[in-house]
Amino acid sequence: MMDFLKIQNWWKAKQGELYTALLKGAAGKIGKGSIIMPPFHSNNIKQLYLGDHCRVNPYGWIECIPSYAGVEYGAQLEIGDGTYIGHFVHIIAYGKMKIGKNVVIAERVYISDNLHGFECIELPVMPQPLKHPGAVTIEDEVWIGDGVCILPNVTIGKHSVIGSNSVVTKDIPAYSVAVGIPAKVIKAYNPNTGNWQVVAK
Repeated sequence: MMDFLKIQNWWKAKQGELYTALLKGAAGKIGKGSIIMPPFHSNNIKQLYLGDHCRVNPYGWIECIPSYAGVEYGAQLEIGDGTYIGHFVHIIAYGKMKIGKNVVIAERVYISDNLHGFECIELPVMPQPLKHPGAVTIEDEVWIGDGVCILPNVTIGKHSVIGSNSVVTKDIPAYSVAVGIPAKVIKAYNPNTGNWQVVAK
């Protein structure tokens, strides 16, 4: 006889399969073997293109904004094969955002390519149009730690690591480790030596 945890995990897996099947008609694409676990929040996933064998854990919030404050946007979010998205992850796309293959996004991560406008002092923040400083691109094999915030106009290069609770405000090169607020590279792969080396401050 299976113990309680095995039964619970089996039941959760079945819930995820059913929930994902129900979402497929609303999303742009949900690839083969991919799972979106409930509870999940989105007002629009029509422009979400999720690759094969991905997992979105419970309490995910993925949004592709079609319009806001009377302005139409061409939002599109592409997520590559094998990418893992942890619990309580919030991803919000205004333009074209790309997350690569085999990316690991840990818990409570926030990724956005837009900011709320605030310049008009005669209006509250919420009714003002969004601003789009630039696209967000996360290349293949990136590992994003718990509590990371990735802001607009940023590219994170292949096989890089972003340390927990970091705030990424600028591009991070491929094959590097970045930490802090704002995130700075502290270690990088040296192809000449074949080793990871500490970056001088």
